[in-house]
Amino acid sequence: MFSRGLSFLTRAVFPQRCLQCNVVLSVLEQSLCQFCLCSAPQIDSIAAQRTNVLSSTLPTAKPTSFRSALYFTGPVEIYCYSLKYGGNYTLGLILGKYFLSPLILKTLEGQRRPVVVTAMPVHLLRRFKRGYNQSEALARGALQGVREAGIDVHYRTLLKKTAHRKSQIHFDPFHRWSNTKGALQATKKRVPKDALIFIIDDTVTTGSSLMRAAEVVLQAHPKSEVHLLALAQEL
Repeated sequence: MFSRGLSFLTRAVFPQRCLQCNVVLSVLEQSLCQFCLCSAPQIDSIAAQRTNVLSSTLPTAKPTSFRSALYFTGPVEIYCYSLKYGGNYTLGLILGKYFLSPLILKTLEGQRRPVVVTAMPVHLLRRFKRGYNQSEALARGALQGVREAGIDVHYRTLLKKTAHRKSQIHFDPFHRWSNTKGALQATKKRVPKDALIFIIDDTVTTGSSLMRAAEVVLQAHPKSEVHLLALAQEL
């Protein structure tokens, strides 16, 4: 926390540069310049409708939807790598606020139910190595964006990793689903019984991890409605 505050004071001597284009950032910018944020390859509404096929495979009849914000290609790979392995927590806040909060606000149109945001958990070993959970950074950023729009929303840690498994990149789609079995557990955090719960992850390929998370959350909160959000999706 102290180092983040100190970095603001030293920007005049050591100016920050955009992660993507390397231009010097203004004092109001962090990690990415406004131009690069605006030019990120966002998934349009037609592609987003196709991704909802993930929802139909959930082992539950409860309302569930899936949306992702960006295509996992080009500059987005740089964002995700820096967020996951580069110790860039601030980048997660920015990406969550800029790309994920609009998806939440779109879902909330016409809704009057309590809103809860949570993040896909990481095992304690991975969190120790990285210093933070990258999905939680995205969720915190999304939370900020939704609150700035005047919506009362709360963050709750609803999931925890109970097993340290190999990365999903080592498995095909079938074994990715099997690999997630028993790896997630619901916490005892309380939420309003009819809440809209948004589970946020950084990247998604088959959606196995997010689908397993939805299953666990709905078992713990059966009267809630779950929505799955990812920053980037490999299509």
